[in-house]
Amino acid sequence: MRRVTSVELLDRGLGSPEEIRGNLEDLWRVNRYLGGVSNSLRLLGRFFRRTKRRQVRVLEVGAGDGRLATRLRRELDGQGIEAQFFVLDRRLSHLLAGRPDTREVNPVVADALRLPFAEDTFDLAMCNLFLHHFSGPRAFQLLSALASVAREAVLINDLRRHWLPYWFLRLTPWLWRQRMSHLDGVASMRQAYTPAELTELASTVSAGDFEVHQLAPFRLGLVLWMKQAGGLPTVTKVELLPL
Repeated sequence: MRRVTSVELLDRGLGSPEEIRGNLEDLWRVNRYLGGVSNSLRLLGRFFRRTKRRQVRVLEVGAGDGRLATRLRRELDGQGIEAQFFVLDRRLSHLLAGRPDTREVNPVVADALRLPFAEDTFDLAMCNLFLHHFSGPRAFQLLSALASVAREAVLINDLRRHWLPYWFLRLTPWLWRQRMSHLDGVASMRQAYTPAELTELASTVSAGDFEVHQLAPFRLGLVLWMKQAGGLPTVTKVELLPL
């Protein structure tokens, strides 16, 4: 299926406050039940197994209402890992919709391509369902921006473009509470990356070795390591990472 780019309705800031809240509720259901939480934890597990860290400072970019970061922080706390999360979104209205508890996450309003942080401010930078909004030089710029503020790694959790979920989304508008969620969901699948495309994109970013993981259901994970693990960059592909 050919990749087709577009600017999604939520990105344009279209819709009433009620519609935007409904759209963010739909996105949280997707993250909660369809790989946002579970696959982010798998990728984080990969990070902690390699780095052996028990304390970590994390930036999530394109965080929407911040509920994913809040859930991840609680899950990591249950594993005995102390994680300090900063959640960044371009629109304050998105962050306020989730009413983020500043005792758990720290909200930041900024442009993802112009991060207001010094180099190596965080141990880890990540994003979920966000990279597919960027193409060509802007996608490279996003990954480079994330890499510049991350001391150890960048984690990407996103959709994998495939005709099966595309037609499922097209034919099931009744699953969504908001019409804009249905339209944006279809558009997201059309502009998501394939494993080969994500591998090519990752190889253009100056970092250490990197891994591309195929995750369920129809998700892709990318881990960019900032510290070279000896030799030239490597690519690892697996079907599913263990928790």
